[in-house]
Amino acid sequence: MANNSLEQWLQELPLDEVVEIDGESVFLNVHPHGAELGVYLANSCTDQTLSDALRTGFQSALSFDAGLGVSGEGNHLTLSRWLPHVESWSDVSEALEELLNQTAMWRAAMAYSGPARDDNRNRNEARVRQLFSEE
Repeated sequence: MANNSLEQWLQELPLDEVVEIDGESVFLNVHPHGAELGVYLANSCTDQTLSDALRTGFQSALSFDAGLGVSGEGNHLTLSRWLPHVESWSDVSEALEELLNQTAMWRAAMAYSGPARDDNRNRNEARVRQLFSEE
């Protein structure tokens, strides 16, 4: 996409709503001094899901700026970051690319079927991986 058409496309995206970008549910919630840019990683979030995701996500935290969270309604696991002085989608093109890259890393990590573990842990891990692989 050419630079001008990318900027125009970003300007047309609605604020404070979930939009689909590259198959991901992404949001930009604008506040007085900046905005929260995020993506939904899982459609449901329990304490166990969050705990498992935190264990999986440590490497991601070292490499990227976004962190795990739970949506305001408490029903979605999110990956988001605060962007000061942001007022619109056109202000976030680089941050959006980084977030989508981090999301791809998360999805790959959650899809990885690593070394065998005890059965209870395998069931929990499989459940979290399935939540992250849902679109």
